[in-house]
Amino acid sequence: MKIRTIIGLLLLALAVCSCQKPVEYPIEPKITYEGFTYLINADSTFSGEGIVAFSYTDGDGDLGLDDGDTLPPFGFHDTHYYNMVIDYLKCVNGEFVKTPLLSPHVPTSPADTLVLYDTNARFKRLRDSEEPKAISGTMEYKLTVQNPFSPNDTVKFEIRILDRALHESNVIQTEPIFTNPTMK
Repeated sequence: MKIRTIIGLLLLALAVCSCQKPVEYPIEPKITYEGFTYLINADSTFSGEGIVAFSYTDGDGDLGLDDGDTLPPFGFHDTHYYNMVIDYLKCVNGEFVKTPLLSPHVPTSPADTLVLYDTNARFKRLRDSEEPKAISGTMEYKLTVQNPFSPNDTVKFEIRILDRALHESNVIQTEPIFTNPTMK
């Protein structure tokens, strides 16, 4: 009697599992802002960086690039070289304005110019297979927060991602971030 009960329960569990539909998402990536964390040095000072976290879904799972993805449309000088596009917005007179994030590069000759931090990024493939399959998860990315030429600002970041088929996600925005948290 016990064996029949066990077999019956196993068949019931198999039937329930086989009735579940696979998860479906649109083929365009979708991202949702999850939060921001300041990175603090061991001596309790602000490092000038932070971690932004966001969740993602993609219906065909084609997120991420390989190291060898250097030919068009993913070549270094191509529009789609980066698959994570990040804009730095600085608060100016109460409004957030897209602003270049400058590095503290010290010019060594008259021909030297200020260097821009490249806030955009390339992230690696999230799946090894080319077979379309819905995926979801959470991604964290380290950002430079502090503009050395303007250390006491309030900023935001706007972020969007692209998949291998060049489908673009929605744009998310961080909450206002004070670039010198020790002054709060």
